[in-house]
Amino acid sequence: MESYKKLKIDSFDYYDPPENYQPPVQQLDQSKVIEAYKTLIMLKNHMFKVNLLLSHEEEGSTIAELKNIKDELLLAKEAQEKEIASLQKTQDNLFSVNRLNGEDIDKLAKAYHEQDRKWYNAKLIQIDTEEQEADIQFIGYQEVIKMHAIFIKVQLIPDSKLFTVGQQCEAIYSSDGRYYLGTIEKVTEEGYHIRFKKNSNREIVPLIYLREAKKQLNDSKKMNFEEMDEFQVPENLKILPTDNEQQRQAKKKKIKAMKQTFKLSKITKYAQEKQSSWQSFSQKISTLKPDLGQKAESIYRQKCDQLKE
Repeated sequence: MESYKKLKIDSFDYYDPPENYQPPVQQLDQSKVIEAYKTLIMLKNHMFKVNLLLSHEEEGSTIAELKNIKDELLLAKEAQEKEIASLQKTQDNLFSVNRLNGEDIDKLAKAYHEQDRKWYNAKLIQIDTEEQEADIQFIGYQEVIKMHAIFIKVQLIPDSKLFTVGQQCEAIYSSDGRYYLGTIEKVTEEGYHIRFKKNSNREIVPLIYLREAKKQLNDSKKMNFEEMDEFQVPENLKILPTDNEQQRQAKKKKIKAMKQTFKLSKITKYAQEKQSSWQSFSQKISTLKPDLGQKAESIYRQKCDQLKE
């Protein structure tokens, strides 16, 4: 049920969910791009280690040395990002640019299957933070596969407040790993009891397998925008001190898109109000002036007719 968009990249096809759709890229050397992404992840992993050492170091000379190393890594990271953009001929990321953390274990991810050249829903089983590799299991399959961090997009944990009993949502079906529309029948310690709309099958799924129904999400956004006098960041998108870099960037991206939609809705509303006001004014004027299809009768003629009577 979940449609995927396809784009041709020379010798291979690239798939990604509609919300992450990326423009076609021409004359792309796949092997060079992959190595460039891996180098970027390596630099970010080194930077993470340096920051960790800085947070525990007390010796002044060592701190200064670590800061110099951090500055050099930062310059190398920026240069690598430019190199990737140059190789791709686009600023959009074809693969993941986020390092894997130990706390990502058991989270939902989009994992890239190199043979199929598609992204599928998968679960993170084990993570090697040193090598930046993970054992993943595509949902609906038993096989566990090891892959590099660039082929793994860790998904944010949904806000449990968005999912209540009786509400429609989209949930991952365990047999094929795709999202389908369903209804939450109850919530227990085991998870969310979902009845899928298409085949009426029932499953108990974890919170990470849920997302808001697209139609419901769009309707709620539209309603909120119409009622807002000024844009307000939703509670679930407010950046928290506990958010990691990936979570912060994802929230910023969503907030930016919502702000653009909010501005557009206000412009549309203003134009509609102006049009309605003009139509009302035109109607009022039309009741005061004579019909343009008929010749207005002279006031002298009207007076003469009154005298004859």
